[in-house]
Amino acid sequence: MTELVKCVLESIEKYSMINKGDTLICGLSGGPDSVCMLHILHGLKDQLGFELSAVHINHKIRGAKADEDMNFSENFARQLGIPFFSKVADVPKLAKMWKVSEEEAGRKVRYDTFREIGGKRAPYKIAVAHNSNDVAETFLFNLKRGTGLEGLCSIKRVNGDIIRPLLDIYKDDILTYLQQNRLAYQIDDTNFHCDYTRNKIRNHLIPFINEALNTDIVHKILQTTVLLEDDLNWLKESGERAYKSCRKDYEDKKVIDCTLFNEYPIALKRQVIRFYLNDCIGSLDGYGSYHVNELIELAKKESPSSLELPKKFTATFRYGRLSVEQNHVKNIDLPIRQPLIIPGVVTVDFVGWKVESEVLPNDKNFDYRLLSGVQVQFFDIDKTGTDLTVRNRKKGDIFKPFGLKGTKKLKDYLIDKKVEKEKRDMIPLIEGREGILWVVGYGRSELARVTDQTKTVLKLTFYESKGDIFNVQ
Repeated sequence: MTELVKCVLESIEKYSMINKGDTLICGLSGGPDSVCMLHILHGLKDQLGFELSAVHINHKIRGAKADEDMNFSENFARQLGIPFFSKVADVPKLAKMWKVSEEEAGRKVRYDTFREIGGKRAPYKIAVAHNSNDVAETFLFNLKRGTGLEGLCSIKRVNGDIIRPLLDIYKDDILTYLQQNRLAYQIDDTNFHCDYTRNKIRNHLIPFINEALNTDIVHKILQTTVLLEDDLNWLKESGERAYKSCRKDYEDKKVIDCTLFNEYPIALKRQVIRFYLNDCIGSLDGYGSYHVNELIELAKKESPSSLELPKKFTATFRYGRLSVEQNHVKNIDLPIRQPLIIPGVVTVDFVGWKVESEVLPNDKNFDYRLLSGVQVQFFDIDKTGTDLTVRNRKKGDIFKPFGLKGTKKLKDYLIDKKVEKEKRDMIPLIEGREGILWVVGYGRSELARVTDQTKTVLKLTFYESKGDIFNVQ
């Protein structure tokens, strides 16, 4: 066993990355890091008692080169006797559809795919091949933008179902291992382009610091992140305890008791606000230190006050309590029922959004589940028909949630989704001849799903018009 393999084994055991009986879903790009990781894990699987599967995602960004990477990855996995899975996803198209960066869209596709495959092989862990150099690059990248402990410790050895067995290994040592074991790998030419900030850090800044200061900055940063991560873990645990102490239930809402909250030191306050936002909104995406600090200041007010937040939420301070809620919709006479124009665009009166209907041939190269989201869904039009309506809920509505065999009362479904009572009447429902097809923003029905037998696809898209009032979850 080489020193590098020993180091990987020590990390796995020290941080309890793998349990006996686990299946490791290994991201395999075909690059040097993932090839090295898969080869090492293949050599350890019998000793540690786990199984392996390799997964490759073709992002359709690098043309024929991406196809070469996929073919290489498949051949390498087959040579090792490891089950191989691949997915082709048009990440640039998805990024535009989801209105996010290609990097963010690619990350979502990868981890959604890893978890989909892993869910069929539980218990599972997702193994990705970040190394020590990646830690240093990310540290400097986030430092350049301005960040706190979370940003400086953003790459963790174990993060939920994700493990990083190579995090204590240098890039140079990985390349040496590949050479010693005569292992081929693919090169991503974009890693050498200097128009990307991360590449400038990798190819210019880190070598410059090493030479100018006569140091190993990658090693120093790795040491620093280990210390910072210990501090962050303690701070999170303390923050969670503090949050549980000051979080109260008031009129069916989660609120912060500001009398208790304002006694906390500032570092603890930031953690409490992060827990609170995640609890109220379900994610911290779109929220940064600016919003956290604004909420801390709001909690100090002596008179009622409010603050607009991202994603159409509002924070309110009243009578010593801080609350965060989705913006309220306008009062509109209900019930409402409007026919859809297929194909065409209709403004949904009671929410102020538009719904666009498109009729498309079934492209079997597309994974429609992957393309779907809170604002976009696809249906088999031969099953839905073209006589569709959009309406609000009514008493006794029944819904057949996607992935379930049976039906469910819509009221119970919305309660399970934790939709506040006053908002339930304002959720648009798309209805076809067989029943409710889509509870917009919360989930589609099992009805009229697109299959290989589908000939024609109905694409429905909800999007904002000026003065929108509908808040997609």
